[in-house]
Amino acid sequence: MERSQEKDFNELIGRAKEHHLKGELDIAIAQYTSLLSKHATSELHCLLGWAYYLTGNFNDAINQCRYAIELDANYGSAYNDLACYLIFEKRDDAAIPWLEKAVVLENYSEKHLPYYNLGRVYEKKGMWFIAKKSYEASLSLMPDYEKAKTALNRIYGFLN
Repeated sequence: MERSQEKDFNELIGRAKEHHLKGELDIAIAQYTSLLSKHATSELHCLLGWAYYLTGNFNDAINQCRYAIELDANYGSAYNDLACYLIFEKRDDAAIPWLEKAVVLENYSEKHLPYYNLGRVYEKKGMWFIAKKSYEASLSLMPDYEKAKTALNRIYGFLN
């Protein structure tokens, strides 16, 4: 894609995101779908998946994450997002392998998120020590991550 086309494409993604963040999900979904037909990216698949998730369409949300992974097996957000959708559906055991894949990706800069989500799963399962390690790993990567701090304090309460 030429530089000017890429700039235009990124502007269109920005507009779709604006609709998404305003809760205009039907418009955002239509725009993401149109953009994907022109140039598929892992980010676009994940954004479309997120929009589907917000409409309650979990199957399509999960499938969009799978498409993102097929395009780029190193796109960490797709693994974490897919796992979050599974967790929301109370399919915690199915989420674990996706989160474990996310935390070993070399170029994924937001590994604190899948570590936190692993902690959530293990905490729900009553596996306090594994949850504790997961929350600690999240905080080691992002020391100011309040959700992980709160969760770790909760685990300390269970262990005392």
